[in-house]
Amino acid sequence: MRGRSVSEGIRFAAGVASDPSGVVILWKALTGGKVVGWLPSAFAPVPEILHAAGLLPIALESGEDRPGWSGRIDVWMEGDETKPANVEEALDRVEALVEWTGNAAGRPASEGAIWKSLRAYAIRRSLLATLDERCARETEFLTPAEHKDIVRAGIFLPPEAHSRLLSTILGLDDNSVINPSGEERGDPLLVLAKRIVAG
Repeated sequence: MRGRSVSEGIRFAAGVASDPSGVVILWKALTGGKVVGWLPSAFAPVPEILHAAGLLPIALESGEDRPGWSGRIDVWMEGDETKPANVEEALDRVEALVEWTGNAAGRPASEGAIWKSLRAYAIRRSLLATLDERCARETEFLTPAEHKDIVRAGIFLPPEAHSRLLSTILGLDDNSVINPSGEERGDPLLVLAKRIVAG
């Protein structure tokens, strides 16, 4: 039997997945931040950079979704149709994105903010992997539709909020969530560039 907090988390995810504009409008009202949208492409923008500058990145699932977001997304980005061939090319693109993001947000993303964003997205990836493992191990834990809603909600929530939702559904407290990012050394942009090339 599911606990109340798990059931509430599943309902919240379903609400976000079915009507994402509501949570995006609320985020804008609470933060005063801008929303950046982009369409699928071979080289999508790096969400950590956008998030580090205080933007809410939203990767739309198809071009058909774009008209429905008119007036809700402040800035549109076009991804590159080619993947970087090497780390140097990837780093050039990441650095260009940092500059673009600073202009869009009205302030640059600091190195500390980028490391914080890298941590936030790494924690969310770890929790998503834990969710998938739990669903594989306990096939009745979530229905396929519930699992889809929970994952899809992450498109429209900041990574910290999505991680809190995942932790609630998994029954984890903050002390149970391990930071998988490891030591933060060197240039965070180079870390991102290497990750992009690695695929």
